[in-house]
Amino acid sequence: MTVLYVQGKGHIEKDAPVRMPEHVEEALRDYLRLRRELKSSAPLFASTSNNNLGKRLSTRSIRGIVKQCFINAGYNSPRLTAHSTRHTSATLNLLNGATLEETQQLLRHTNIQTTEIYAHHLNSLNNKSSDRISNAIFK
Repeated sequence: MTVLYVQGKGHIEKDAPVRMPEHVEEALRDYLRLRRELKSSAPLFASTSNNNLGKRLSTRSIRGIVKQCFINAGYNSPRLTAHSTRHTSATLNLLNGATLEETQQLLRHTNIQTTEIYAHHLNSLNNKSSDRISNAIFK
């Protein structure tokens, strides 16, 4: 098992290990082979702009890159953002059998109530009340 250590918000939280699927590790290793800078102190994803060449990507740059990937894939909506991928990950995790606690760890929420919001939305989607009412009226 390979893990990637992720730094928390504002560099205050301790680095947290994130389990990396094999295909993600392979893609990262391919990317690193193509990079010229291989110092261990170098950021994993470095800027290629003239102003910040070789420095860490800003959160604004990452948002722009993710947004452009959505657009390139044919999904140009203001609702699709870098942060919405986080919501998608939580939802897919829960839909595929993860517990609330596992999803909390994945998202690094300190409070489980924050994670419960995702479960609440899923419970709302599974509520068949509107179908029952429609059947009672129209059938």
